[in-house]
Amino acid sequence: MPGRDSELPYVVTAARRPDPELDERARRWAERLGVRFVERGERSLAKLCAEEGVEAALTVTALRVGLVIPADGTEYFFHPSMARTRVRNICEGGGDPMIAAMRLGPGDSVLDCTLGRATDATVAAWVVGETGRVVGYEAHPLLAALTIEGLATYEIEGFGVQEAMRRVDARHGDCREVLPTLETRSFQVVYFDPFFGQMVERSDAMRPLRRIGLHEPIPAATYEEARRVASRVVVIKRRRGEELPGIPPPADVTSGGGSRIEYLVLEPR
Repeated sequence: MPGRDSELPYVVTAARRPDPELDERARRWAERLGVRFVERGERSLAKLCAEEGVEAALTVTALRVGLVIPADGTEYFFHPSMARTRVRNICEGGGDPMIAAMRLGPGDSVLDCTLGRATDATVAAWVVGETGRVVGYEAHPLLAALTIEGLATYEIEGFGVQEAMRRVDARHGDCREVLPTLETRSFQVVYFDPFFGQMVERSDAMRPLRRIGLHEPIPAATYEEARRVASRVVVIKRRRGEELPGIPPPADVTSGGGSRIEYLVLEPR
């Protein structure tokens, strides 16, 4: 049966031109994700998906591993998004509102409960440095696999961003299930970046992630568990003015200038 992540059926395939090494890599991805590997042959991805009865194909090529949904032109692959720009801004004295909300410094520990493509986790890992710790959980199995692979292999120059990426401890797991298993006060900061009801980005950067990601709201009990696990703060990213159900009254709200996003700061309990 085709794999289904958040009700999206897909198969794994490789390049059109026969390449035993790429085919073997693709087969390992299929086994890792528990989905079916199919040979590409001369088929376009649209034809492949139609003939295999799926909506998407995870393609393993020499350039990268990415998910393609031919019907709407969506393609998702790992990249660190704005991490380098944000780190450069910190280096140049511009600061970062997320880091300010976390009151983050070298040696601190952060639990990212909604890892996604790990942009925020990478920035946090840069700030906490080699003596700190950043652990991130992503509930969507395919996104988790792509992010874990990308953090370990993606190459980017400048400002120590690549080194920060390598330090992120990325894992597949649902924060609703993980948080109750963690010890009280085991992280200084617990962080959430739930999907916004409306997109903030003007670009198309978030469209593929929204298309294949998990959108279930985070329940109030999970935020309460986060307050137990955090020793300093729980930080929740949201679109300015957007109502997020289940969140206790924040102790503080941090935003950056004219930004359309803000960070709610909850005290631990």
